[in-house]
Amino acid sequence: MRAAVIAILAAGLVYPQDYRGRVQGTVTDATDAVVSGAKITLRNINKGIETVRESNASGQFLFDFVEPGAYNLSAELAGFNKFTQQNIQVQTRGDVAVNPVLRPGTMVETVSVSSQAVEVQFNSSTMSLTVDRKMLTDLPVLARNPFTLALLDPAVVNRYTTNLATRNPFYMWSSSQLDVGGNTSTKNELQLDGAPLQLGAKGSYAPPMDATQEVSVQQNAVDAEFGHSAGGVLSLSVKSGTNEFHGTAYYFGRNPALNAVSNAVVRSKNTVRNHIWGGTIGNPIKKNKLFNFFSYEQWQTKDPRNAIMTLPTELERSGDFSQTFNPDGGLRAIFDPSTTQFNAAANTATRTPFAGNRIPRSQMDPLSLRFLEDIWLPNNPGEGATRVQNYKQGYFWYLYNWNINNRTDWNINDKWKVFGRYSRFRTDLSQDNYTPNNSAALTDDNGGVMNSRNIAGDAVWTAGPRTVVNFRFSYASLNDDYDAPKSKIGDDGLAKFWSNGWYKPYLPGLPAVYYPNLVVSGAGTANFGKGGYWYQHPESFNYAGRVSRNFGRHYVKWGGEVRHLRGNSVRPNLMNFNFGPALTADTFLAPNTRLRGDAWATFLLGAIDSGSQAQYIPLQKPRTDFFAAFVHDDFKINRNLTLNLGLRWEYETGVYDAEDRFSRALDLTSP
Repeated sequence: MRAAVIAILAAGLVYPQDYRGRVQGTVTDATDAVVSGAKITLRNINKGIETVRESNASGQFLFDFVEPGAYNLSAELAGFNKFTQQNIQVQTRGDVAVNPVLRPGTMVETVSVSSQAVEVQFNSSTMSLTVDRKMLTDLPVLARNPFTLALLDPAVVNRYTTNLATRNPFYMWSSSQLDVGGNTSTKNELQLDGAPLQLGAKGSYAPPMDATQEVSVQQNAVDAEFGHSAGGVLSLSVKSGTNEFHGTAYYFGRNPALNAVSNAVVRSKNTVRNHIWGGTIGNPIKKNKLFNFFSYEQWQTKDPRNAIMTLPTELERSGDFSQTFNPDGGLRAIFDPSTTQFNAAANTATRTPFAGNRIPRSQMDPLSLRFLEDIWLPNNPGEGATRVQNYKQGYFWYLYNWNINNRTDWNINDKWKVFGRYSRFRTDLSQDNYTPNNSAALTDDNGGVMNSRNIAGDAVWTAGPRTVVNFRFSYASLNDDYDAPKSKIGDDGLAKFWSNGWYKPYLPGLPAVYYPNLVVSGAGTANFGKGGYWYQHPESFNYAGRVSRNFGRHYVKWGGEVRHLRGNSVRPNLMNFNFGPALTADTFLAPNTRLRGDAWATFLLGAIDSGSQAQYIPLQKPRTDFFAAFVHDDFKINRNLTLNLGLRWEYETGVYDAEDRFSRALDLTSP
């Protein structure tokens, strides 16, 4: 639970938490006296939507919940010329001040200001940076992730990867692993059109670059409306439709036929292949009333990789290690672990060597021989005396991604404005099965699914000339899973290895059952199957409401929000079987495995080491609930001085499981 009282003197107003901006000012006459009762009209240039306010007794006016974009503002009152300020640019979270000056005259005469720079309140205590649409268009972003543009702020530090080209929008950590003004990685607030994006420590959805209107980074917050963040607020707003049809189409490609060679000496071809294409369309459904904006983007990439491992030769598969050598060129002797003799008094341990360095067929483990049927042969003689790395094969990683975003804005009437947005991407990762026998034992080191969905609905109700009410609901989800369909063998696949079904109690709740994980590591290494993997399906339901009311010199807002984080997650690690040279060395007391013992001989004997295991990890259903309420008053003492007063309350539950499967010891020093 947290309560914070903020009392800050600033020369301007602070930015609201909502992604939309504000336009405000004071109407005066030629003598600099305030003018009350003037009609102030703010018109969205691209949508033709007008909002009207009236200056109060102090000459002040304020437009709240202003969508980012270009606007014209006019002020008029009987007996004065009409004042017009053109092309006012309102940025995401912007707070723009326009101070109309009315001069005596007739209303048919208009004083138009088009070249004068609009006064922007940069002297707020809030430190922020906004990347507008022009910068989004002009700046190259290799990974095409709009959150990467936050790094333009000197206070923002990348903690995800040093290679910015890999900060792809569908990698959930890429948006959350940023420091904003300190050590805040994974603790910032991420928003899209005001809807929360972060799920636990990870981000979720990110729109295509061409669908993004602006990116805003707020380093600190002095407004009581802000919260749920240990650091900064990174806010994106997507484009919306206008009264005109606008669209884009684009393609970025990398084709081997056009690539430079990857090695100038041997002239080997560069086989990288990338295709990124998409488009946007913004249009009116009904002019001045109903608008839509749609975007689509697709990625297809092909990335070359190399598999290098050490596999048993034909002789070794039959148990014959008479041609297996150590790094010194001598015979790599293997010993029978079943003959181990330990002399406690002398602290020695000995084993009997296999005759002829050959393992009799009768001593080979039947299960090992069954696994051996799925293990393919080497494709080269190997390197050095030990003949390691005798299997080398090139293959490809594949990535397929599509991303859709659709936003509809409806200006119902002068009192109601609503929008709804549906955004989703899906990413599938896979690789070639590079084995000559299309083996199910292949370890798919690229398999995965990264999906996300974000839905938002927002309504602004102008209850009166001084009161505005905002309601918002949003939903966010992500699927971040290891997923390799070609490597799944299921319960039936395990039954081919173990007919007694000992593993069945370990299977309930598992997202998938893969080929058993075998690790054979000695002079060289080979991995098969899959042991540990991940399955994460969090989702959040978010509700927020806010009332803003102008009481003369006081602009007061109050409201609250509720967030429910739900999900299913598990990191299964069903079974791992490890085979090393130590169990077939001449002793278990500090064996010299450089010269004696062989991992594949240990495998054939079925002699697993102490690191091997089978375990059951149940599916977890973590839950947290977050509640917040606030009240904030911007008291405008005069035109140049504003007093900001706020109170915020937050409460977030600890993580709990829907079926009470979490437990922890009571630690009074760490509440």
